[in-house]
Amino acid sequence: MKLLMWLVLAALVVLAIRKKSQQQPGAGQDGGAFNSGHPSNPPNMAQAPAQNAEAMVCCETCQIHFPASEAVYREQHVYCSVAHADQHA
Repeated sequence: MKLLMWLVLAALVVLAIRKKSQQQPGAGQDGGAFNSGHPSNPPNMAQAPAQNAEAMVCCETCQIHFPASEAVYREQHVYCSVAHADQHA
């Protein structure tokens, strides 16, 4: 008898959660931030343009990639630090 009571309670909780999620604006397939993982509706963060993206460059010495604003340029070569630029001078 207790098992039947727990099953009924669990079913009521599941139904309440489903009903509440259907009532929330932006939930489901009407353009929410996360569309229940459906492959044809990826999260909006995947669709956001990279407005503040900075160009990345590669150091001639260590081959590490880093933002171009932090680069040290010497004779048309790119380095990640003055020390690496001096190695090739």
